[in-house]
Amino acid sequence: MQGRERPLLLRLAELFWELFRISLFVIGGGYAIIAVADGVFAKKGWTEEGELIDRLPVFQMVPGIVATHTAVYVGNKIAGGVGSFVGVVAVAIPSVVIFTFVSAGYASLPLDNQWLVSAFVGLRSALTGIIAATVVRSAKKVLDPFSAVVFALAFAALAFGVLPVWAVLLAAMGVGLAVEFTPRGGASGKLQSPAWLGTLLFLKYGLLCFGGGFVLVPMYIEDFVGAAAPYLQIPTEEFSNLMALTQMTPGPIGVNGATFFGYRLAGVAGALAASAALLLPGSLLAFAAFRSLERFSASRAVQGILRGVRPASVALMTVALWSFAKMSVFGADMVVDPLAAALVVGSAYLAYRKKLNLVLLILLCAAASTLFYAVFG
Repeated sequence: MQGRERPLLLRLAELFWELFRISLFVIGGGYAIIAVADGVFAKKGWTEEGELIDRLPVFQMVPGIVATHTAVYVGNKIAGGVGSFVGVVAVAIPSVVIFTFVSAGYASLPLDNQWLVSAFVGLRSALTGIIAATVVRSAKKVLDPFSAVVFALAFAALAFGVLPVWAVLLAAMGVGLAVEFTPRGGASGKLQSPAWLGTLLFLKYGLLCFGGGFVLVPMYIEDFVGAAAPYLQIPTEEFSNLMALTQMTPGPIGVNGATFFGYRLAGVAGALAASAALLLPGSLLAFAAFRSLERFSASRAVQGILRGVRPASVALMTVALWSFAKMSVFGADMVVDPLAAALVVGSAYLAYRKKLNLVLLILLCAAASTLFYAVFG
């Protein structure tokens, strides 16, 4: 592993910077972050190419946020437990800081500013292309008849809402285990609330979050949205705007939401407490799981679980790819945006061929989209 022989403080500083800038410039949540991080860290020699994508099934089996699990995994490889802690902090800071300001100034945000809108079209288009390249790369690694069937069933269940994410992953684990062990011859109002309330709520969310930040959305709706919600009773339209903002701002979507609701519950202290509480359980469990991963990697049970979950994870990323495509390439009336489509195709090619640093690619697409708006209106 490149970098292990370097001084600890230098390793931690470089780790912090790389994860911080990825979290700062990558918009759209954990799947986008892991896709970018896989390319960035492989180039630095911190991980093997595709290693983080291969670990995605394990990340999804542990409660918590995919983006912070990525930070825990890489941080542990670079600098052990302290590296995992530094990695989680680096990923969380952009999200918590920016969304605290968003929460405080929500009413005055220029959500219809065309310069801002055009820049985000470029950002989302670049991420759509990067995720497309990642899906293709991942699919090539699991191409066999069994994996193709698991992928197709998992994709259909997720795309048509037949099963929630956690149920798809559990079913895939079960099928993988069955195949692995089959003999080889066969087959409360809007009032301010104390910070501890947000802490308890988000500790619960952190323990129940299997599969990434999007899994938290139904829980957020149940507890915070509508007149029947026990807390805040945020109007549905405002929640829809919030979800759009979580995908237009840096950092994991689940953390952005935690920061917003925590701020509404108890101000800045509530935002910090909710965000920390959401990240704590999953980060601790992920650290314990990843430390033991190599020891148990030869186990037939682990191999069976991963055999089923890998193609299911590719299906999850494919569903996420479609969500990104709807936000970037297609308008409200499902008409294709030619500029966004061109940026998606170009960024997918460059990401797949590894022609350009991925963070730079994202920024170039945002600049190109903004320039196009400035010239053509």
